[in-house]
Amino acid sequence: MRSLLGSGIRLDRPSFGMPWEPQFWDAERWRPQMVFRRFRAWIAASRRRRRTAWIVLALFVLFVFPGLVHAVSIAQPGTATQGTAPNTATSWMNVKDSYGVNASSYMLVVDRGGVLNLGNFALWIILMPLFAVWQLLSITGVWLPAKALDFQWLNLISAPLQAMARNLTAQIATPLMASTALAIGAFFVGYFIVRALYAKAVTQVATMIVFAIAGVFFLANPLSEALSDHGLLVQGRDLGLSVAAGLNGNSNPNPNQLVATLGATMTDNFVRLPLQVWNTGHVVDSNPSCRAAWSAGMTAGSEDRVRNGMRSCGDGAAYAAMGNPGVGQIGAGLLLLLCAVILLAFAAYLSIKIMWAALDLIYYGFASIFGFAAGGFIYGPTQTFTVRCVVHGFISAGKMGFFVIALGIYELLLGSLFRAANGQIMVVFVIGAGVEIIAIIQVRRLSRNIDDANDWVTNRIGAAIQSGGSSGGGGGGGSALGMGLGMGNSGAANSLSPLAMLGAVSTINSSPVTAWMFGGRLNPLSPFSRVDHVDKKNKARGLSSRDLRMAAHGSAYDRVSAADFARQGITRSGARRNSERAAAFAAENVAHTTGMMGSVQYALRMAGISWGRGQRATIARADIIRHADDEPLASKHLGRVVAAHKHFERDFHTNPRMMMARFHGLEASVDRYRGDYQGGVHISEDLAQLGRDYIDNPRKAWIDALQAHAEGPVTGSSPRLRINGRDLDQTEADRLRSWIANEHALRVQAATNWVAQNPDDFDRIRVLRSEIDKAAQTDQWQAGRNITGAVSLPQPDPAHPLPQIPPEILNPLRNPRGR
Repeated sequence: MRSLLGSGIRLDRPSFGMPWEPQFWDAERWRPQMVFRRFRAWIAASRRRRRTAWIVLALFVLFVFPGLVHAVSIAQPGTATQGTAPNTATSWMNVKDSYGVNASSYMLVVDRGGVLNLGNFALWIILMPLFAVWQLLSITGVWLPAKALDFQWLNLISAPLQAMARNLTAQIATPLMASTALAIGAFFVGYFIVRALYAKAVTQVATMIVFAIAGVFFLANPLSEALSDHGLLVQGRDLGLSVAAGLNGNSNPNPNQLVATLGATMTDNFVRLPLQVWNTGHVVDSNPSCRAAWSAGMTAGSEDRVRNGMRSCGDGAAYAAMGNPGVGQIGAGLLLLLCAVILLAFAAYLSIKIMWAALDLIYYGFASIFGFAAGGFIYGPTQTFTVRCVVHGFISAGKMGFFVIALGIYELLLGSLFRAANGQIMVVFVIGAGVEIIAIIQVRRLSRNIDDANDWVTNRIGAAIQSGGSSGGGGGGGSALGMGLGMGNSGAANSLSPLAMLGAVSTINSSPVTAWMFGGRLNPLSPFSRVDHVDKKNKARGLSSRDLRMAAHGSAYDRVSAADFARQGITRSGARRNSERAAAFAAENVAHTTGMMGSVQYALRMAGISWGRGQRATIARADIIRHADDEPLASKHLGRVVAAHKHFERDFHTNPRMMMARFHGLEASVDRYRGDYQGGVHISEDLAQLGRDYIDNPRKAWIDALQAHAEGPVTGSSPRLRINGRDLDQTEADRLRSWIANEHALRVQAATNWVAQNPDDFDRIRVLRSEIDKAAQTDQWQAGRNITGAVSLPQPDPAHPLPQIPPEILNPLRNPRGR
């Protein structure tokens, strides 16, 4: 692709040879290793190629390679009929439908295609992961409510928990502990009597008696009322199931049998029937023979048996759907997955709430052991805590009953809806999903209301115990419950709360008093506080004076200034901002202004140059500056032009991508070099013709003669320069010398602009090389040096004369005042 380099558009050149080039016929070039390396480099040359290569590779791995393997496998002699093993991730749940089929054995039966049928194979590749996710979520969503209601999980932990509770009671509820607690409680009674708070004293005595009597029964066998077969949890579950069954027309339900029926019904409604609709487009169970064939095929794990069973029972539509999957099944699967997640999420939410309520009751049962053993006798937060544990235990049993009722009603209601839908499974799923979103929100609100009621009851009982029925006197100021808890008006809800303890620790940690105690270290309890303290001390030393404070931001100011210099370079380039030309001019301007290369890359990035272009421009500028020191020229800018041209010609064939950055770096150096010779030297036409003759054919003797005329009148046999039959005077020689230096810069710039119009024309590059070499020769001779190999560029081939720079390129650059 050919483009104008001056516009900043990237120029790509092929890195491989053409048939008319000698390297094309090099045998070493076409070795497999070399071809692979060139191909890999070609792919890595651009982001678009890399992305395309990865996409093609992924498509091959996902579609073509499995198809080849599948074709080879079915082509082997003696291949058995394809079958599917049960899903080991869900088989342990043992979720079965009403016909005894394990849901983990369900399969989505579709034609898998192969190499000769890539369409079906692609659909199978997409449908199988979707089916796997749907099956896992659906079976888990059915299993969790059933397990939450049958309480088998509670039976596993019941015996160990009761043994732990008895052991804890034996260690806590000792006569010594009880006598100590009674003594402390009696002290408060005496204190209230001394303060004339007789009502509070009587209330404290009555409370101690109640806790002593209740503790005898509770501590005899802790948690028995919670975990036994007739305990609060089981009674709450049975009550909830009975209410739910009664609302659905079953007046004499058996809770255990109802749980098993609910599990099988959920499996039918949420897994079996939706899978049949997804796979065949309708419910297969409507036909008894097809229902039996489908169940037998799924139990055997044989897709062929399922398909043949559909054909044998007369369901041709199901058989055709299994053999010809369609794109619509992908959408149906996504819809089923979304709706099933929403419907089952509500059941899972209620199941977790049931288990949570049971675990809450167990937790408060353990906590009550401390209260009945000692805490209930001591006035204050411990007494309130005991009351709170007892109230929370009863409320937790009630919460579990409420959630069991909600779950039972939900499951039985959905079962009725599926039966009434008469095979229209998708309608129930879609409408039910929308309703359940609202139901989840409402149940969460009810759960929060129950928790609020729990706290309210606890607060009222605690306030009654602590106030002793009196709102005045010494015990009536403020909230009695808050005073008893030692937390002001925060209420019993925050008593002994982990969040309250965490807040207290956080307050102590962030206190300035704590910081002074730890030698000025802030947040001493936080991790890495010592490292942070050392860092702050070092910063304090660095900000101890005004100069140090200003120097702390000096690097930031340098970066901002460098970015401004980069923007000025972009403006000087005349190209669009994020282009190779703009990046080269910006890099040259930053390096020239700051005299450093360290900030060039970041300055270009801040000025809007992309990272890749900025990196190439920075590398090109760094190479120019580094090698310009090797060019022994009086003009440093001309030395950079010579170095830039050498790098440009070096990468012209070998590195097309970097060649662009090299050329634009050459343009920027030429522009800076031209800036030193802006013209304005007015000489006569005869004198100018004498200068043009020299530029067309530079000679050291001519420059020596010009130098002699500039130093004074030439005497003796020294070479002379004559004009109109006379020698040049000193003024004319000096002005001609300035004119020649300016003319060299003008011609180098004109040649550079000419190359930018057609960078593929190597003859133009040779002209540019010749003009740069002439300028370098003149600079060396004027400085009294001989031209060196470091400065000299390859000379033009005499067999191929150089073309001339067109006047339309050269003349517009001339100063209108004449030369």
